[in-house]
Amino acid sequence: MPLSLLRIHNLRNLQDVELEPSADINVLWGGNGAGKTAILESIFMLGRGRSFRGTETGPLVAEGQEGLEIFGRIEREGRAVETIGIRKKRKCAAQIRLNQENIKKLSILAKAVPLQILIPRSHEILERGSSYRRRLIDWGVFHVEPEFMHLSNRYHQALKQRNAALRGSPKTAFAWDRVIAESGEEMETKRSRYIEKLVPVFREEVSRLISGKEMLVKYKKGWPGGEAYMENLIRRRDDDIRRGFTGSGPHRSDIEIEMTGQKVEKTASRGEQKLVIAALYLAQARVVRREKGIRPVFLIDDLPAELDKEKRELFLNELQGLDTQVFLTGIEKDCFSVLGEKRLFHVEQGRVYRET
Repeated sequence: MPLSLLRIHNLRNLQDVELEPSADINVLWGGNGAGKTAILESIFMLGRGRSFRGTETGPLVAEGQEGLEIFGRIEREGRAVETIGIRKKRKCAAQIRLNQENIKKLSILAKAVPLQILIPRSHEILERGSSYRRRLIDWGVFHVEPEFMHLSNRYHQALKQRNAALRGSPKTAFAWDRVIAESGEEMETKRSRYIEKLVPVFREEVSRLISGKEMLVKYKKGWPGGEAYMENLIRRRDDDIRRGFTGSGPHRSDIEIEMTGQKVEKTASRGEQKLVIAALYLAQARVVRREKGIRPVFLIDDLPAELDKEKRELFLNELQGLDTQVFLTGIEKDCFSVLGEKRLFHVEQGRVYRET
């Protein structure tokens, strides 16, 4: 699914930028604040309809401008070229068009431009709440299990209604139990099935990046094993009324990764944590490619951060073996010298220059 053309207008410090990326490895190099991450941000927006950077980095729209525009052209093997356009004005929702048609559902974008992103803070997925790890896993489930998104939407809509009733009119809350139990059981079945495919690939991947460390992945579904979800909901009703929310279900599921018998976030270095998350992303890419023929675009910001030369080169070699489109950023282009075929772009003060 390579992105063959990218145009950016008035996104942060990128005034008028046009790139024709390689279908394989693309390296964006230049100093801090040059606009490298903003280029990754524009690609991310084409696939998710939003930024990955949050509000702490300032407004998306360039200073003194009314709005931004991003355009992408996608070329698929044996299929017609597709186009995606995003237009966003200050303090307004983004307008998104896929093949000249307005779209409202971001899941359509996610299917059109499957993305994996690794940023300097990605290791925090291991340390923060379980929702971050569920989101990581559900990316793969979404692409491999076609009905998962529908089930998830149905489940969370019913869960929202049940929680509201628990706080306001508890006697009506349990009318939602059957919908929640049925969709929740199916969600967990699909997650478990996907994780069974993912874990062996992850263990192979992480063994190539971190040698000599035994890795164990545990999946914890959102209620005790051996008990049907409906039974659990009934048994927990008094607790849920007292707390004012539903305390079990797929929204409480989690994965736990151990390294040599200890939780990886407790025992691994920051660089090792980054490689563990990288291995998860690489493993997911291999699984969705094997199961559905999908080749996700990889966005990797500031790869050299917290990785020594040996680990960085190991990871780059794994990336190169994926046979998918990759965008990497770094301050020094020499950090990527181990790569064979690659397309280099020098980013400087919001401008992009392709190197030959």
